[in-house]
Amino acid sequence: MISLLNRSGRQLFDPLIQKLRSLGVDSETELDAVLNRIKVRAATRRGEDIIAPGRSARHSTLLLEGVACLYERLPDGDRQIYAFQYSGDFCDLHQHVLPETNNEVAVAALTDCSIGIIEHNDLEQLIAQYPSLGLALWRASMLEASIFRKRLLNVGRQPALQRVAHLLCEQLARRGAVGINSATIPLTQMDLADAAGLSIVHINRTFQELRRLNILSKGRTINVVDRERLAGLASFDGNYLNMPQLLSHWHVKIESVSTPAKPSPAMCRPTTPASRLCSENWSGPAQVQPSCAASSLPRAML
Repeated sequence: MISLLNRSGRQLFDPLIQKLRSLGVDSETELDAVLNRIKVRAATRRGEDIIAPGRSARHSTLLLEGVACLYERLPDGDRQIYAFQYSGDFCDLHQHVLPETNNEVAVAALTDCSIGIIEHNDLEQLIAQYPSLGLALWRASMLEASIFRKRLLNVGRQPALQRVAHLLCEQLARRGAVGINSATIPLTQMDLADAAGLSIVHINRTFQELRRLNILSKGRTINVVDRERLAGLASFDGNYLNMPQLLSHWHVKIESVSTPAKPSPAMCRPTTPASRLCSENWSGPAQVQPSCAASSLPRAML
């Protein structure tokens, strides 16, 4: 492994920097402090596990380039994909808070990937030194939870066509958020079947219908040719992806206490509406109710 600063150029880390900025880490000092603690691993090839099942985590893994998925292998060999991950994402942020030695959840590379790691001890030191980083990681966790809730709703209540259409819209929106505006989604039908809870036969029929509607181009590559129609079919509202912007208006304050306990960050909710993560064509404004309250930020939420 090599230090980030020993690499020539920072282009590989642009999505991570953009992601951290979207989560509220705006200070160059804070960004440099984070980047200085990142170690870069050798590239992971497509199909390989980035994080194997049952791994005892002592560091957090960052996806610097490529596409990965958080998944679990069932006893019959089938795979359930919980989330897709893109450049700039933390692959296993949850294990920093809730380490599980008997965890069957793994992360696999769906394309060739570049990976970075940051030791948990280093991460904790950074959070202690820069409380806004802890708040940013909390925002990232809230975004992941928001995506999980929407996925559960779609898998449980939506027909296959709308379910897949919504999943495709989400991938386009998330890739666009880190500056990847291509209409091509680097996933396979099997990947989407495992995420949407469909058989390969059912997903294939769904793709045929999307091509018949002239939403997807013909061929093996997943290429969206009519985004507007896809969003309409899915009734896609990207407000649930607004979490970093919504929460970016909460501020950190270090409160003085009379006891030797460590200072706890608090958050204040403003009256201004949140900005939007997704394209205006795909999401309406997120409304924030005017109120202001201070509350502690427990470690379990980071």
